[in-house]
Amino acid sequence: MIEPLNSPVEVGLRALILLGATYPRSLDLGTMVLMDHALLHSGDLGGPSSLHPDLPNRSGEMGIKRGIYEDGLQVMARAGLVEIQIQPSGIYYSATESGASFIDLLEADYVDRLLERASWLNAESIRVGLPAIRERLRSALGRWTEEFMPHVPAPRNSEVASSE
Repeated sequence: MIEPLNSPVEVGLRALILLGATYPRSLDLGTMVLMDHALLHSGDLGGPSSLHPDLPNRSGEMGIKRGIYEDGLQVMARAGLVEIQIQPSGIYYSATESGASFIDLLEADYVDRLLERASWLNAESIRVGLPAIRERLRSALGRWTEEFMPHVPAPRNSEVASSE
């Protein structure tokens, strides 16, 4: 069964768009998963409006996305659109020339919005650095988590005394 959202093909396409925007830089998997989250939730970082809605538990997306992201990158690599580079510091990915040409062929509003956000995210990551992007995202997710936590009133003194 093919999953319509976050399938390896969709995630691989987002990875390709991200790698196209960061070309010629190559990125490791952890950075790509983080940047993919920032790409979809760019509003959290003060960028263009987010493509995906602000739903509870979205911070958990990154944990489950890593495996799907690896699968998506493999799909793009088998198609010759992404290059896998094994370096002493780890495994890195970059877009190929064919990947960049493929992106130019895509015509869809969603792809245009991804391209806009990927370009913004690349410029932002160059301007402030990836560690700052990580920290801003962590801060936004923490703030977001607090905003959606149910409010539980503190126990009154009489309730504390009666429970002891």
